[in-house]
Amino acid sequence: MFEIVKTLKQQKKFQETWENVCKQNGWVNDPYAKDGVRYNLLAQARFPFLAKNVIGTIEFTPYDPANPNSTVEGPERSKFSIYEDILQHQSRTWEIDKLCLQEGYQRKGYFPQFLNILHDHAVTYSPKYYIALIEKKFYRMLKITYGVAIEQRGEPLKGPGTSLIPMVFDVEKVMADAGTVERLLREAGEGHRPLRKNG
Repeated sequence: MFEIVKTLKQQKKFQETWENVCKQNGWVNDPYAKDGVRYNLLAQARFPFLAKNVIGTIEFTPYDPANPNSTVEGPERSKFSIYEDILQHQSRTWEIDKLCLQEGYQRKGYFPQFLNILHDHAVTYSPKYYIALIEKKFYRMLKITYGVAIEQRGEPLKGPGTSLIPMVFDVEKVMADAGTVERLLREAGEGHRPLRKNG
């Protein structure tokens, strides 16, 4: 289950969740993008009449290599702007940032539910690429899940406690294969909505 962050209350929950995970891991909290699209990953409360818990976050931001607040481009980061295919599709390229799952929910089958969020964003905004600096373990998991649609671009960057892999995800390639999308969403489990098509 997930929600798109639209209200101040939802934004507050997003910030609390993300900033808590940043503090626990020693991560830098980049500014919240004004044009960012944020999602809260939800888990059912212990009792159905209680509000759902925000257990994870993800932010999508339109890619602009000139943006001084870019989470992927610039000094101490990566140089996606050197790649012709990224520049050619810049208007359909999105940065992924603020991706987290609270520690108490890790390794309990919740992480695949982010696939539902990726699907919702892809259907709504029709991106060609997602780009990100992703933790090494998460990169491996995405590579296993999406195969050739996931590509490392450049050398890993040393992050706090782990290496960050500059990643390009050709989400358009995945979305073009309805059978694969259905399978991935089915595997994601709870929160799966029927496949939606662009348009």
